[in-house]
Amino acid sequence: MAHIELSWIHDQTFLGVDSTNHSIVLSPGGGVGVKPSETMLIALASCSAVDLVEILKKQRATLNRLAITVDGEQDADPPWRYRRIHLRYQVTATGATLEKVQRAVDLALNRYCSVRSSLHPEIEVTFEVDFNTPKHKGVA
Repeated sequence: MAHIELSWIHDQTFLGVDSTNHSIVLSPGGGVGVKPSETMLIALASCSAVDLVEILKKQRATLNRLAITVDGEQDADPPWRYRRIHLRYQVTATGATLEKVQRAVDLALNRYCSVRSSLHPEIEVTFEVDFNTPKHKGVA
């Protein structure tokens, strides 16, 4: 069972601590912490990233770089529900192809990610992959 603790610091600023004693500061936009609604986007990206790294390792690909950007479109009125979420995976790896990486991302995000599975089914979640192979310095 997951367990977190949230403590009020001051004003609209809070400290969240997870079950392994890691922490994050949260506050509304313009505050000193991460916006609570955006922690969900961070959780979605990182959840899929953990599985993506494992899948690529099983494919015997060598990951050199992984960066994920996430754009979330929210309603204009409270409760500002997310309607669309788009993830852009920037992957540099050897021993992989664009097709293999796209399949790995699809599995990581849509099959194994508990955060994705926990989102309301009406939220449209899409992704794209920018794939590169590492540049090797040639001998002149």
